[in-house]
Amino acid sequence: MTSGATFGDCADAASMHLEHDVPSTKPAGRRRGAAARSRQIEEFAGCLRGVLEVMARYLAEITAPLAGASARDRGLVSSWARAGIEARDALGCAMESLAPGGQGTAGRGQAGVAGWSSGGLDAAAAAMRTGRDLLQTHSGTGPDGGRRDHSEWAPVVTSAPVTRALLLEVGSWARRAASQGARLTLPGGPVQRSAGETRRRLSVACQWLFVLDSAVQAAHRREPVTAADARLLYAIPVNAVPARSVPDGTETVAGLCEGTVRTAGRVRHVTWLLVSQASWSRGLTVDSLRQSAGCATVISHNCEILLRGLATRAAAHGDGPMRAGLLESADAAGLARDAWLHAARAWNLITTDVRGTISPTAAETADLALWTGRLAYADPGWTLERGPSQAIRPPEALVPGPGDLPGVVAAVHHACETLTQLAAADEEQIRTAADASRLLVPTRSLPEKSDVPHPFALAPRGRVDQVLLGYRDARTASACATATVAEIAVTVGAPSEILASARAAVHSGGGLPASRRPYAAEPAAGRWPSWDVPGHVERALHDLGISSPARLRRAAAIDHAGEQLILDSRQAAHARRRQVAPAEPSRPADPGRSADAEQAARRLIPSGNARAAAIRRPAAFTAAADAEAEP
Repeated sequence: MTSGATFGDCADAASMHLEHDVPSTKPAGRRRGAAARSRQIEEFAGCLRGVLEVMARYLAEITAPLAGASARDRGLVSSWARAGIEARDALGCAMESLAPGGQGTAGRGQAGVAGWSSGGLDAAAAAMRTGRDLLQTHSGTGPDGGRRDHSEWAPVVTSAPVTRALLLEVGSWARRAASQGARLTLPGGPVQRSAGETRRRLSVACQWLFVLDSAVQAAHRREPVTAADARLLYAIPVNAVPARSVPDGTETVAGLCEGTVRTAGRVRHVTWLLVSQASWSRGLTVDSLRQSAGCATVISHNCEILLRGLATRAAAHGDGPMRAGLLESADAAGLARDAWLHAARAWNLITTDVRGTISPTAAETADLALWTGRLAYADPGWTLERGPSQAIRPPEALVPGPGDLPGVVAAVHHACETLTQLAAADEEQIRTAADASRLLVPTRSLPEKSDVPHPFALAPRGRVDQVLLGYRDARTASACATATVAEIAVTVGAPSEILASARAAVHSGGGLPASRRPYAAEPAAGRWPSWDVPGHVERALHDLGISSPARLRRAAAIDHAGEQLILDSRQAAHARRRQVAPAEPSRPADPGRSADAEQAARRLIPSGNARAAAIRRPAAFTAAADAEAEP
């Protein structure tokens, strides 16, 4: 999931530049010593201001949801939200304490003055700025002025675990910078009179930076940032599309795994753009959707073959629990294959207003099917046209030794995760296309009473629902396969372990509002949503004595899908009643808070506090109801 530069590269560089010790200045004469030390203090203070300006941008974005919170409301928020506000206020005091107009070379964007401090602090500020820009590549501002995600990492960047880890990182930068400045302002060395005030201001600023770090550390003691959260923050990559590649038949198993992971990333990247373009894109055609579903069927089948091969290899090494987990994953992949096949066949009932075009997503999905097929089958020249009736790769050739297992697991994990996102995106864009009147059926397929003087007519809602049901089943089955493979990836320490952490962070309740994320209904990789009371299907399995985690997860998914269908129908009925009922007076929205701010504030404020309800109630964000016709 990570390739190229990551935020960790920038954070490490900033920390390294802030670790330089302040050198002692010992010239021959007292006057020359005072002049050199004064220049050193003034230069450090100016450059430090440039560092603080970059840190202020980080804190402004972290605390933006609670920017309008009053002093009374601050007592209601969580410890990390309160730490963010206190850190922002302390940083503001530190910046005010520095000499007016004493902006360093980092703040002016000019070449640094020769010396240790200008080079170190300016380089640290540049690394911090680059890291912030890297995070910003994953999201932007849409035409409506709201936030728009540009990649699958965007919800991860705004998730609660990553936000806490980022605030802890900013605190560590403040502590390092303050330690440098405190050593420089220690009494004992002579300074010029003009520099005395600068030293005093610098000393006060460093004290405020220590206050900033103390506020963050206090929250860290109450709710510690885990090592996994820090690793996830450091793993966030720059939003760049990997270069397209196709196998040429000379790749090793390791090369095929790398190619599968890289191509899966490309598919997810182009998939992320599908939903926003569904109402007008000429790439949304029945040919593209049918090809994507067909290739997804092949990919699921290839993943099943690979997982069964891994299970055979685990059995040869005497690892019974690993074999059982791999077989459960293989069964889940087989169910995903059947669901995708059903989704592909659903396009025999319906078509689109544009035909004959293959979208980039469909083409990239075909590449992923080719990569996984070359990995699953023994023939190095295997193609989609040759189909599944080929000799599979022997397990001992797939995984020669235990050290080769994580790479293959990572490839399968990325492929399954990609299919989960593809199913969710296709389901949403099909719904959007139906609302935009882009789904059609041949007029001759309609009942005789239909009087449509055209070869094609708008698809009836019943047929659209059949197609959507197929993709919903594919999404659920693919998510189940992803969850089981993610558990194995975490167990064996596969490189895709960070993928499971990212999905868990997104679904931890700290991400963007659900309806602003294209894949909000997607279960977290590595775990399945839990409900307080098992549903009917899950209870039936319990009564039969079934204890298989994979089967229980699938049963829970079926129960959840049924509950969601009831909720969707209830929302649709409520929307129809509102259309015929007199309009209710609308409650005036709070002009000082955006929808994103309201949602982020709601996740930062603990529940169960009556006074907190006044600042946690969403003011401008409501769920969109399905315009679903009655059967």
